[in-house]
Amino acid sequence: MKNVIYTFYNILLDSINKDNNNYYFYYNYDLYIFYLVENDLNIVKEIYDYLISHNIETYEIILNKDNNLFTTVDNKNYALIKIKGIYKYEIKFEELKFIPIDKEPHDWGNLWSEKLDYYEIQLRELGYNYQTVLNSYGFFEGLAENAILYYNLTINKFKEDKQIGIVHNRMNYPCLEIDYKNPINLVIDYSVRDISEYIKSYILSDSFDIENVLTLLERLNTNTLMFNILYSRLLYPSFYFDTLDKILLDNGKDNEVVPILNRTDEYINTLKEIYLMFNKKYNMFNIEWLNKKVY
Repeated sequence: MKNVIYTFYNILLDSINKDNNNYYFYYNYDLYIFYLVENDLNIVKEIYDYLISHNIETYEIILNKDNNLFTTVDNKNYALIKIKGIYKYEIKFEELKFIPIDKEPHDWGNLWSEKLDYYEIQLRELGYNYQTVLNSYGFFEGLAENAILYYNLTINKFKEDKQIGIVHNRMNYPCLEIDYKNPINLVIDYSVRDISEYIKSYILSDSFDIENVLTLLERLNTNTLMFNILYSRLLYPSFYFDTLDKILLDNGKDNEVVPILNRTDEYINTLKEIYLMFNKKYNMFNIEWLNKKVY
């Protein structure tokens, strides 16, 4: 990859380091990361151009020798990002800024349905190698089907204003500046995508406290439509499917889902507590099996 960096960016390196699918190095005392771009290139460019033209702070994408934002290596697209600031600085959720944009959001119902169809095919062909996944998949598939139903009911019933903006593909807890300001990690979608992914990531952490989640949601200034969309995404176990993608596509290990399985009680209890606290305020749909009892 050193030769790629030199060829396309005229940066001569003694060494380069790899972190998962990305590469990083220091040059003239600055940190650079050669990111694998998995989002749609046109969307990434559109978002980046919007941020730059509106003077919204983001990391700089370095143009290559062809004056392009992206460089193709072995049929994969990368972007070279220059990191500025304290990249490990943790950003609290209340510090996050909403960037509204006049676009249409994703249809989560269709996207999630297509994902389930894909997993069904993959597990049918490869599942015998992943017994832990096979034993747990049915539960999370059921949650995803509930999420699809909840989302579709919400879209059909509530006709309030949609809040659309530039948000993150995944918002992790803790939220570090290096992830928050990375333009490769951005998509155009419902504003509540960030908070729902943040909460799900928080549930998996050792510092999880349900009261913090309820307080965060209580402070949320939104309408009935958007809160129910948020809840539909909480129901969708993206953290499980992200891990499943890693196992199936990157030759991950079957036991990588075990930490998720160990937090299932906290996850389900959080969904129940949120429903009990907010169902009247936001006219939420009752999922009978989920909300029978909080334990």
